Amino acid sequence: MASYYKKLKADLARAAGAGIITNEQADKVWEHSRTGGPFSSLRATHWIAAAAGLFISLGVILIAAHNWDKIGPSAKILAYLLLFAGASEASLRLGDKPGASMLEILWFFMPALGIGLYAQIFNLSGDPVKPYLAWAGISAPLAILATRKTPAYLCSILLFAVLYYGTLTSGNMLTLSGSYVYNQAAAPAAHWILALVTLGAAFALYPSQRLNKPLGAGLIWLFIMLVADTSIRLRTPAMLLLAGMSLAVLWLVWGRNEDDSASAFPLTLWTAAVYLMTFFWHYKPDTFPRAGDVDSAIGGFVAYGALAAALATLALRKQPLLPSGKTDDYLAKGLLAASVLCAFLLFNATADSAKILAVIANLILAAFGAGCIISGARNSNEKLINRGVAVITLTAVTRFVDLFGNLLRSGMAFIVTGLAFAALAYFVNRGRKALINAARTPSPAEDSK
Repeated sequence: MASYYKKLKADLARAAGAGIITNEQADKVWEHSRTGGPFSSLRATHWIAAAAGLFISLGVILIAAHNWDKIGPSAKILAYLLLFAGASEASLRLGDKPGASMLEILWFFMPALGIGLYAQIFNLSGDPVKPYLAWAGISAPLAILATRKTPAYLCSILLFAVLYYGTLTSGNMLTLSGSYVYNQAAAPAAHWILALVTLGAAFALYPSQRLNKPLGAGLIWLFIMLVADTSIRLRTPAMLLLAGMSLAVLWLVWGRNEDDSASAFPLTLWTAAVYLMTFFWHYKPDTFPRAGDVDSAIGGFVAYGALAAALATLALRKQPLLPSGKTDDYLAKGLLAASVLCAFLLFNATADSAKILAVIANLILAAFGAGCIISGARNSNEKLINRGVAVITLTAVTRFVDLFGNLLRSGMAFIVTGLAFAALAYFVNRGRKALINAARTPSPAEDSK
């Protein structure tokens, strides 16, 4: 990270020296880059000071641990409260100074230490999730009122971690799967309400205006709830595919970057989901459905709700797959809608309808790759060209192995196939470089200007 800022500062200085930007603009960009992340304002001296404070704290802890049995409960709690008050007061007094962020981090973690201390003194035990929710509740005011974003990031991450852990494990106030389902009983409504409140709080406390990460965490959690043994479980492949593709499209469209382009992870997830659909060529419907393979009514409602939300989003919002343009919009929205709607081919699926689904998935990937290449060449976007070439090449190679893999029964066949792949890689790379060079070369009209 330090090398990045050093290079950025040098680039800004060169740009200002060349007259591309003014010195004032270079200074503003530099200051903005240093205040962008939660830890970006911390310099080497602050980390050294933090290390010094850490070693001193560890020394005090070791001394206290050695004499722990000689210290009374009241003295332990009083000492903790004094440390807690001291950390908060010092953080408030430092105000906007960068060193205050270290104290804010300490302030954030101290409620957890206090809860652990209180439980150890009085030998408390019980719900494993409750202390973490209490920690998040105590730290929420700090996350809301702090001038820096670090406590808000930490509190949001804590709430998401508690949500995942609590809902997927048994014996706590957030449990939604496991013993309740095994006993043929749904989890209490209070558990669902508390889980949704935790999810909403994690969203609300996330300090960035770009909600790509919390949106993804929430949608992934919802899909896990559909897959797990909960009261909203889905069991048939068709409903799982419908829900999964709908949620992937929602994340892709709503989690876009500031320049309206697709964010990397949602785009990769959607592409991987479509790629996995191509393997339905080998799908064989079960002759007899297994016991318990029944979708819950609420899970079906969630899946169709996600489908409706995905289609409405595609109709009302810009698509992030390809650069703006009428043709690009129609192509990208059509591909996204097709990736969701083709899941209906799995309802009462036969081997033939599953093959049709696989063919459609291959066509979606091919069209997406071609669209990326054409749009990238038209807009001089090297990244789009590379993405399109990668998608088409991966699809072609996989389908070759899929269709002709059974013929690879001898060493010579493997050698010939390897040579063919090597030739394919060579020509694909040459074509990719030619497209990139063509995209970089200005047109005669641009030269005349």
